[in-house]
Amino acid sequence: MSYGVSRPVRALAVPAVVALLAAGCTAEPTSSGSTTPKRGGTLTIATDTDPGCLDPQQSPAAAALLTGRGVVDSLVAQDPTGGALVPWLAESWTVDQRATAFTFKLRTGATFSDGSPVDAAAVKANFDRIVDPATKSLLAAGLLAGYTGTTVSDERTVVVRFGQPNAGFLQAASTAFLGLQAPASFAAGPASTCRAVVGSGPFTVADYVPQQQVVLARRAGYRWAPKFAAHQDDAYLEKVVVTIASDNGVRSGSLRSGQVDAAGAVSPRDAAALDQDGFPVHKREQAGIAYSLFVNSAKEPWNDVALRRAVSRAIDPALIVKTLYQDRYAPAGSVLTPTTPDYVATAQPASAAEAARLLDAAGWVAGPGGIRSKNGQRLSLRWSYVAPAREQRDLLAQLVQQQLKAVGVEVVLEPAPVGDVIAKQSKGDWEMSDISFLRADADVMRTVLQSSAGGRPPVVADQALARDLAAGAATTEPEARRNSYHEAQQRIADQALAIPVYNPTYLLAVNKSVRGAGFDAQGLPQFYDTWVDR
Repeated sequence: MSYGVSRPVRALAVPAVVALLAAGCTAEPTSSGSTTPKRGGTLTIATDTDPGCLDPQQSPAAAALLTGRGVVDSLVAQDPTGGALVPWLAESWTVDQRATAFTFKLRTGATFSDGSPVDAAAVKANFDRIVDPATKSLLAAGLLAGYTGTTVSDERTVVVRFGQPNAGFLQAASTAFLGLQAPASFAAGPASTCRAVVGSGPFTVADYVPQQQVVLARRAGYRWAPKFAAHQDDAYLEKVVVTIASDNGVRSGSLRSGQVDAAGAVSPRDAAALDQDGFPVHKREQAGIAYSLFVNSAKEPWNDVALRRAVSRAIDPALIVKTLYQDRYAPAGSVLTPTTPDYVATAQPASAAEAARLLDAAGWVAGPGGIRSKNGQRLSLRWSYVAPAREQRDLLAQLVQQQLKAVGVEVVLEPAPVGDVIAKQSKGDWEMSDISFLRADADVMRTVLQSSAGGRPPVVADQALARDLAAGAATTEPEARRNSYHEAQQRIADQALAIPVYNPTYLLAVNKSVRGAGFDAQGLPQFYDTWVDR
């Protein structure tokens, strides 16, 4: 499902290519020069995708998270260096044994940028709003699956309850998708928050011109950053200007010419040249679901595991990475990326010979043009994917098409606008799709691959997998969760329910004036600790 972090539109949490952005990040000096942060100045960064909607409670797009993380804070934060969950707007929490009740004690003094307090009533208003169908949340509501309500015990204490175990909720609560917004801003309706989010973060939304730019302005008086941040008061930058430039060459050219200070989502092809030209490229392998291909196991003949295994063995991730991405990305070793907690390697080496053997054994014989058939049925896959899309998606699709044709499987490519792709997938009208999703928790397999939000069929409907993922969601005991998620990844590999291709990697190029450039736990840039030396 190719909707949005990893990587057509890079975000929708429906079978999609998506993205999550969680807490802040440690600072990384980018070049020689001053090491004492300077306050003030503007950072201009060119990115590839317009947010469309700035509200992460509504939108699952990574572009919305890129700006939204600096505007909304969350109850907890996730340390980007080790993945630990630490206090943020909540100073402490407890979880019941069944992982169905989460009690948060809020810190004092935190306020939204409209001056209202971040209190228990605000937490309740936010979570109630997210699950309200009128909000039309495309992802955040899924992270609250089973939500039965929030109880306000006192001004600083809330209990968030679920009807079934949801151990992944704590990590989900660290993401911007469940970040808190000023309840007063909800009165104007979802369309209003799409244009300007009111949060408790170190920045405010100063301007948004669709398809052109988003401007963030520093907020005075910010004093509640997570403990792993490089500093604990107002953001260093006075402004952050995020400009939209879908073309890779335009972003790289703008950096070279000095029109922007940084270029996000740099293509692997441009990264080496920028490095050589004196523009450091920072690299972060992202957590979550690896960029993977999916064959619809609910449709005949693809409900036959032998066919899915044949397709899986025919596709060569190492060749794809080397050919298209100059080895800047790593071939995927599992449906999860290695930076995701509880990852386990499950990938088998590509083998066209083994793929052909499996197809022969299943009774599919070569016909006209080398494409196999059985009982008069042509062995063909329709692949609907989002276009235009970054990351050379068309070239990747053509390479996969060639690899499968070599073993007798036809792939019909159907590039289409994101809305058309989502509409098909929401109805289960797909045969092959691609997904990637950013989230630093193995529970992402449950919330993305088995989500049936909005009545849409899940990407992967497999009862054994569902049991493994439910077991992982039902316990907060680390070893038990690890075992459940290892079994889930192995089940996906054994049944060829996903074909992992590469580990999504964010490439950020900067000029020599940029300091403190870094990434959050999910592998997206952060601006709070960034400053400019000029």
